[in-house]
Amino acid sequence: MFLTIRGQNDIKAEKLLNKISEKIDNAKSYQIEFTYTLENKLEGINQDSEGSVIINEDNYLLNFMGIKQICDSKNIYTIIDENEEIIISSVEDEGGQTIKPSQLLKFYRKGYLLIWDKLEINYNDRIQFIKLIPIDLNSEISHLLLGVDIDENNISKLIEIGKNKTKTILNVKKIIYNPELNSNSFVFEKDDYKNYYIENL
Repeated sequence: MFLTIRGQNDIKAEKLLNKISEKIDNAKSYQIEFTYTLENKLEGINQDSEGSVIINEDNYLLNFMGIKQICDSKNIYTIIDENEEIIISSVEDEGGQTIKPSQLLKFYRKGYLLIWDKLEINYNDRIQFIKLIPIDLNSEISHLLLGVDIDENNISKLIEIGKNKTKTILNVKKIIYNPELNSNSFVFEKDDYKNYYIENL
């Protein structure tokens, strides 16, 4: 399941993430509810936002910070209701520095050195963290901490530390495997947004 860096990845970390991967691969789709926190102590920034995403292969439907994003595996439609604006971009044009919503449960499988990290116990939850260090030396990410609920074999938390000292924390509140999906969940219906300004990038 991994593109292993020979002799470098921590075997315990690999085995744990393989368990997660097996569970993810046995499902066709996922629905995730999450809380997203952005921290930058130097800039005095601390913001919390809640969101949800439905993922089916390379398709996804993301609701986050008042913005709806539909991806049909070819194009991404970003719908901003407040401005009555829609931005259409190609999946191929998306930058590689951030983790794509469609890869939220799979991104860790390549491109990182895996290191076994701390165990965090909160009430009844036991969260084992795996440290992920990007292989790409030009990455804007210093490292990631991927928290795994070792009783449920689910991803529980993702902490990203940027080289600019910005920290983002994704707390997974709930994962539903194989949720019931509407046949047009990942279809952009232009007629639903007749008065919106549409920009093609």
